[in-house]
Amino acid sequence: MVLDTYFLLDGQVKLVTSAADGHEKIVDILQGGDLFAEAVAFLGYRYPVQAIAAMPSRVLEIPLTIFLVTLQQHQELMLQMLGRLSLRLRHLIMELRHLTVESADQRVAGYLLELCPSGNSPVSLLLPAKKAMIAARLGLTPETFSRVLKRLREEHLIAVEKLKIYIHRPSELRQWANSKSSTR
Repeated sequence: MVLDTYFLLDGQVKLVTSAADGHEKIVDILQGGDLFAEAVAFLGYRYPVQAIAAMPSRVLEIPLTIFLVTLQQHQELMLQMLGRLSLRLRHLIMELRHLTVESADQRVAGYLLELCPSGNSPVSLLLPAKKAMIAARLGLTPETFSRVLKRLREEHLIAVEKLKIYIHRPSELRQWANSKSSTR
């Protein structure tokens, strides 16, 4: 069985799987420029999740044979892809930790901090997806996600305007999240 890999040219795609109770679990949210299904294509497996456009999107299907020839001809591209796969594996390990060990407060704060550049300067960022999709990605209900954002606002750690988040002092948000570890 020959499988293909895909490149998201633009738009947004959510990778989802269904739970035993029929509920949808968002595994990842892809943005324009993301490559997906390459790891399972190498192994000859079917992709274990569904890719669903979250907004109008354009996806390029790359036949595996063409993808492999391109990687063989361009070693720097192969090394970049191996780097991406390694980062993805690290991200999934961290994600497992987040979902099994951390409280809702820690997950939301950690997610916001992942979007921040390093340093402690005030940061204004635009959430990359709708709040309900981010909540699902973090293993939370939209209501829980909203309650955590409200607590963060009440603590004067962030300001929220629709999908725009202003983080006053990232180091204080990090300290606040660390203090929540005993409240799970």
